[in-house]
Amino acid sequence: MHWLFLILNLFLLPQEAWSAEWAATPDIEIHVAGPPDLPEDWTSTSGVYARVHSPRSALRAQVRLSEHAETAVPNIASFLGVAAGTRIEVILTDTAERFRDLQPSAPPAWADATAWPSRSWIFLRTNDIRGGTAKDEDQVFDHEITHVLLGQAFGQRRVPRWLQEGLSQWTAKEYSPETTRQIASGLLGKGLHTLEDLHRGFPADPVSARLAYAQSADFIAWIVAEYGEDSVRDLINGLSRGLSLERAVKESTGEPLRTIDRDWRSRLEDSWLWLQPLTVDQVWMLVGAFALVIGFFGVRRRNRKKLALWQQQE
Repeated sequence: MHWLFLILNLFLLPQEAWSAEWAATPDIEIHVAGPPDLPEDWTSTSGVYARVHSPRSALRAQVRLSEHAETAVPNIASFLGVAAGTRIEVILTDTAERFRDLQPSAPPAWADATAWPSRSWIFLRTNDIRGGTAKDEDQVFDHEITHVLLGQAFGQRRVPRWLQEGLSQWTAKEYSPETTRQIASGLLGKGLHTLEDLHRGFPADPVSARLAYAQSADFIAWIVAEYGEDSVRDLINGLSRGLSLERAVKESTGEPLRTIDRDWRSRLEDSWLWLQPLTVDQVWMLVGAFALVIGFFGVRRRNRKKLALWQQQE
């Protein structure tokens, strides 16, 4: 079953960037308001919550993102129960080199966007350099806004990655059928991560990390559905104050961590979700191929036994 799980992830399930956005961890530098050093010929559009900078060639996108920020930032802050904080400096780059070189340190090669919460900076690639299969620009922006607002609310404390990624996916409306497919693949494999597993950190293995990413979004969606948005805000508040996961969960839901984790995961494990990948035609082809291989070795083993029996009889 484990080998089938690996094949499903490697060949059948979509591999688009489960980590297309990236947020810097807290640093000890004192934040100084303002953007990084930018080319002199760039332009800016300022609003209450964000100031967007870009080359003149991206002026239309610059203005649109500035307008989007004026509603997105306060709405996301309200959902999270945190302050809108320092005005966000958004740097919209038109080349991969500028996207990399304007940042305090080089971002991961796979990142479409990055957030630096302690500096209140967001770096975005223009659609021209993001590729035809990239996520919607507003979704990417909302994802990064969430990173910034959470990071500022937590201050020097590290935001648990499951909380950061789960909330960012939820606010950016990235909880989708792809999330369900990733969880379904986990049910076929080694099983789902517990909430305590996620709280300790995401695994290094890419397949397990994709599952952790999907489960983080699913947990936030489940908490909202079962306990309401106030519970999400209480959970954020508790963890930002340094409470343990167990205490923060108890204070925000009224239930012990063990109960919350059991109820959340059992809803998935007791469902028919694990069958979802098996509706793909290619999976049946692979299963058939495995059956042929297993059958071949079974026949060869039986033939060996027959030969050994005939030799004994002779």
